[in-house]
Amino acid sequence: MSEDVQPEQSSSNADVGAPDIPAYTHDGWRGRSELPGTVSVAGSRAELAANRIVRLAAGLATGDRIGSKDDLRRLTGVSVGTVNEAIKLAQARGVITSRPGPGGGLFVADPSPLARMNSWFRSAASDSAALGESIAIRDALAPMLVDEVLAGITDDDQDALDALAREVSRTRDGGDVAAFIWAVWNVHERFAQLGRSQLLDSLYLSIMDVGTSHLRAQLVDLAESGDARTIQLTGLARVTLDFVAALAVHDREAAVAALCATDPTMILRSE
Repeated sequence: MSEDVQPEQSSSNADVGAPDIPAYTHDGWRGRSELPGTVSVAGSRAELAANRIVRLAAGLATGDRIGSKDDLRRLTGVSVGTVNEAIKLAQARGVITSRPGPGGGLFVADPSPLARMNSWFRSAASDSAALGESIAIRDALAPMLVDEVLAGITDDDQDALDALAREVSRTRDGGDVAAFIWAVWNVHERFAQLGRSQLLDSLYLSIMDVGTSHLRAQLVDLAESGDARTIQLTGLARVTLDFVAALAVHDREAAVAALCATDPTMILRSE
C-alpha cells in the first residue's frame, strides 16, 4: 500500500479570480484560494450584475432584445459606471451584443457552445437554483463516470484513493474544516483523473467546483457574521468513504449511489 497522501493546500494570498473556462483549465483546480472552488461567488458589483444579465439572456432566444443600458441599470440596481462594466463583461463572454441607432440596444448573442458553458459556470456559482441544476446533471452522468473509471482502475489507482480516503477520515476526526474540504476534493479530483474522457471528467470536476465555490462563500459569510452554526463533517465524510470503498470492490451501484449523495454544502446542514 502506498503512504498517506497529504492534501495540497494553497496560499491564502493566491489570486481567487476564476479561470476562463473551469472545465478545461487543470491549473485552476489548485492554487486559487484557501479552499477549493475556483469560481468567485461574491465578486465585484459589476461581476454580480454581469451574472444577472447572463441569466436573463439565457432565458431568451438568440436575437431577442434585452433592453437598453438604462433598462439593465434599473434591473441590476447599480450605477451607470457599474452597469457599463457589467455589460462589457457579458459581451466579453459572448452572451450579448449591442446594436446602435433607432431600435437598437442590447440583444441576446449566439455564442458558441463552449462560450455558453463558460458563461453558465461563471454565473451558476452565485445561483442556488443553478447549484441544484448542476448536481442533477452530475447525477445523470454518474453511471457513465463510474463505468469509465471501473473499466480501467488499477491496484495502484485504488491504493492512491485509499490513501486519500484515510486523509478524509483524519481531517474529519481532527475537525479541521479547511483540510477536510481539501481532502474530499482530492478524492474526487483523483477519481476524475482515472477517467478516459477528458471532456466528461473535466465537466464533472467543473460541477464539483460549483458546489465547493458555493460552500466557500457560505463559510466566509458565516465567519464574517459571527454565526456559531455547527459544521457537520460526518455526512460528507461517510459518502466519500462509501464511494472509495465501492470502487475498491467494483460495486457499480454503490459507487453511483455514493457519488449522487455527494454535495459539498451538506456540511452546513443538520444531520
